[in-house]
Amino acid sequence: MSSDSVFGTTTLVHGSESLLAERATAAILARARAERPDVQVNELDASSASPADFLEATGGSLFASHSVVVIHDLGSADDGLGARLVEFAATPSETVCVVAEHTGGTKGRGLLTRLRKAGVARIAAEPLKAWELTDFVAGEAREQGMSIDGRAAQGLVEAVGKDLRALAGAVGQLASDWRGERLTVDVVNRYFAGRVDVTGYAVSADALAGRPGQALEKLRWALSCGVHPAAVTAAFAADLRALGLYLGAQGERLRDNQMAEICGVGPWKVKTLRAQARGWQPGGVARALVAVAAADAAVKGAATDPHFALEQLLLAVDRARSAGRSRARASAPTTQ
Repeated sequence: MSSDSVFGTTTLVHGSESLLAERATAAILARARAERPDVQVNELDASSASPADFLEATGGSLFASHSVVVIHDLGSADDGLGARLVEFAATPSETVCVVAEHTGGTKGRGLLTRLRKAGVARIAAEPLKAWELTDFVAGEAREQGMSIDGRAAQGLVEAVGKDLRALAGAVGQLASDWRGERLTVDVVNRYFAGRVDVTGYAVSADALAGRPGQALEKLRWALSCGVHPAAVTAAFAADLRALGLYLGAQGERLRDNQMAEICGVGPWKVKTLRAQARGWQPGGVARALVAVAAADAAVKGAATDPHFALEQLLLAVDRARSAGRSRARASAPTTQ
């Protein structure tokens, strides 16, 4: 095995910034697929996975010679799973790559220490500082084949906010019209003058990811900045429809560009849908869409207080998400 191969390695992706964590994991998967196009990818949720599940995932397959095992929510791993992971990190298989995602905080700190002593690689996915956001925007612009001056990058941050997903989405929207160009502050201002609904998508992203507190904060900020309530409900409707389509197709072996076409989104959005899908069931999405329809009617004249209607929508979406997870756990088979 080549010394720079991704196989035979264990990597810890550590930090609470989910977009950076997803991109780090996606980059490792891309390297693995470049080495072995037929690689098998196994995903485990540490909150429910057992040591036996880990052994099975890392034990090889009849259908592929190499595999990648992605462990989500490492902080919730029990002692047995943690011990197996440390053991694997110390004596890896040359045909297996393990990626363990930890969202930061104190949960699982002892396991992190043992992994560090075992020599695992670490990729930081920490939230960016305020002064780093313009550099992030500039980097996104370069990835999209554009350049952007400092004032324009700052103007985009001020218009969209600090949420990295929203900023990445905003740059992606600019690229649809300005790829190959240099973005100035006038371009950014002119583009977003008619597209204030981007902050509606930032609210929706937090709500669908199970972060109602952050969603409420962004909702109030967006409304205070003049975002029309109907733009918020439109963002929720679009995101939930895409999520529902993703849930319906996730059992198929599709590449990101194929899934993007089915869901009617850009390929970059598939990573977001994949993360959101872990917290949703199809029935929950259906209930949330009903709540969005009611809120949309309310903000368009059926209610006297559209802002209150949107806050109630956030609660309804969070209940739909939680109910779906509860039903999934209740329907799971139990062992005697």
